[in-house]
Amino acid sequence: MSVNTEELRHQVMINQFVLTAGCAADQAQQLLQAAHWQFETALSTFFQEANIPNSHHHHQMLYDVSFRKVENIPYVI
Repeated sequence: MSVNTEELRHQVMINQFVLTAGCAADQAQQLLQAAHWQFETALSTFFQEANIPNSHHHHQMLYDVSFRKVENIPYVI
């Protein structure tokens, strides 16, 4: 069985993105593909989109340095 190095590299990037951003794998893949597999560009896009309000009620997640969820604070825009 032959492993395609490019596919393997993409899967590693998707997994890394999911761990860093805390999003679903399919969303990570879409963002990475749109950014032509530039990790920092895709991550920047993710966090910019996350800051665009799309409803009146949101939950702000606070994370410590290890990206563990510390608390969930509801707020209204």
